[in-house]
Amino acid sequence: MTRSELAAFFSRSPALSETEALAVLDNPNCTAAICQGIALTSRLTSYYSIRAKLVSHKATPHTFALKFVHYLYWVDLLRFSTDVRVPGPVRRSIENQLLAKLQELALGERITAAKACSREVVKSLLFDANPLVFASLLINPRLKEEDILFLISSGRAHPHQLTAIGFDRKWSWRYAIRRALVLSALTPRSVAASQLRFLSRRDLEAIAGRGETSIYIRRCIGRLLEAGLSSGPGDR
Repeated sequence: MTRSELAAFFSRSPALSETEALAVLDNPNCTAAICQGIALTSRLTSYYSIRAKLVSHKATPHTFALKFVHYLYWVDLLRFSTDVRVPGPVRRSIENQLLAKLQELALGERITAAKACSREVVKSLLFDANPLVFASLLINPRLKEEDILFLISSGRAHPHQLTAIGFDRKWSWRYAIRRALVLSALTPRSVAASQLRFLSRRDLEAIAGRGETSIYIRRCIGRLLEAGLSSGPGDR
């Protein structure tokens, strides 16, 4: 239907069924007035499917969309929080609602959320102690190098997280991350030592001169420098 036909159909059909209301909302010509009319019909909004559709619909007045956010299941909160078609203010409310529910989610749900959540939720899940959650987070396309560096330098990272980062195919080759792993006192020494050969002579000498650097790492650096194996960008 065209916009005028859809408006006429909606005005002539006060007793829309759930299926009909969803079809109206799916029509690209659905207007804010129609969305508001559906939102004000308590019989229709008693259906979860319609509340969810109104939240995600770009034409729904924000007052109603924000109201129905509180009724969404976590899986829809996760889906809508990264859907750019959902208006910004509504998406932020969805994100806040999801953040508030994180601690209530079961392990399997947190693993699922970690794989596809938004940037703000990524930052929260960084400190989830479960290794399976962190492994899922490492493949999230919204995870950034700055998030990894923040975790490493926070002093709150778990050794299993630092180990996972040190052997991750996507993240372990990045120079800033290699250096941060060596600098962190929480990094297991075998993981820290495995990064040394990739660092520049300048950084190796600086790390060896730090009071916080362990004797083990100092000795590893000393052997590398004596053997002349370091050939990073800082050597030139």
